[in-house]
Amino acid sequence: MKPRSGFRLALAALAVALYGPGGHGATYRWVDENGAVHYSDRVPPDQAKHRRAKLNSEGREVEVLDGAKSPEQIEMENRLRQLRLEQEKILAAQRDRDQVLLRTYRSEEEMNLALQGKLTMLDSLIKVTEANRQRQQALLSGQENRAADFEKKGQAIPKNLSDAIEATRRQVAGYDGKLTRMEAEKNAISETFAGDIARFRSINAQHQGAGWHQAWHESVSASDKPDAGGAIVSAVNCAAGATCDKAWTLARAYLLQQANGPLFIDNDKILQTAIPRNDRDFAITVTRMAGKAEDILFLDIRCRPSSVGEELCASSGVRKIRADFRPYIEAGLAGSG
Repeated sequence: MKPRSGFRLALAALAVALYGPGGHGATYRWVDENGAVHYSDRVPPDQAKHRRAKLNSEGREVEVLDGAKSPEQIEMENRLRQLRLEQEKILAAQRDRDQVLLRTYRSEEEMNLALQGKLTMLDSLIKVTEANRQRQQALLSGQENRAADFEKKGQAIPKNLSDAIEATRRQVAGYDGKLTRMEAEKNAISETFAGDIARFRSINAQHQGAGWHQAWHESVSASDKPDAGGAIVSAVNCAAGATCDKAWTLARAYLLQQANGPLFIDNDKILQTAIPRNDRDFAITVTRMAGKAEDILFLDIRCRPSSVGEELCASSGVRKIRADFRPYIEAGLAGSG
């Protein structure tokens, strides 16, 4: 935080006292572990661990220097950086799908017409397949009746008739399988379109089409300043499968507690509140990153690219949302037994 005007005058006087008029020495400002603010032309070795600002003769920050970091801090920051890279890949893939959706359709009406066209085509194929199956079933019934006549007379069923019955049964079974697959395909298409229509509606209603992509691209990640407590890695490892599905449900509940409205993205890989529209808004995102034995649920926050937005992302409120995520998920999993 920059010093107020009163402090600037005091610092100007301090600079003159230290260096004389026109002096070129540096003044540093830092906050120690007890919250005390220090000003000096040199930083004692035992205070070098703190983040500090270099001030000019008017008391304005001209350079910010990070304090010395412990191996643990460096490890945490590296992990946070890697998680953010992986999250961005998932979000980039979602943005690509959104752009394809917006380029392909201009309205929900177009999407519904496309859905009906696909379902109508599949219904036609189902009717043809069902007709073929009925013909084969009728043929099979005739073959089985002839075989029954031989058995009634105490005669062996001719091999060519027995082979024909088996072949026809296989054909009937094949048509049954094809019909089952086409019905499943119809359901899958309907579910996909339902998700796409909901997504299309969400993009257009909340962010006026493709403009939200730019808003997200320009937003900034929550900062992690050493003098504000160090990096927060708000990530949860969970066993792939039912346990992680439960954790995902808990993550959704957590975001809804923090959000003022419905989620902007709500699918099996991304949960996200609305993109920040002004300097007082922030977006919370949780992504599910698939692993071999475990998945990772990672929460991060982004704010508008302004001094107010950056201050918001560095605030104690935002840090608390990030810090409370993992305990919330772990408590929920423990409570579910």
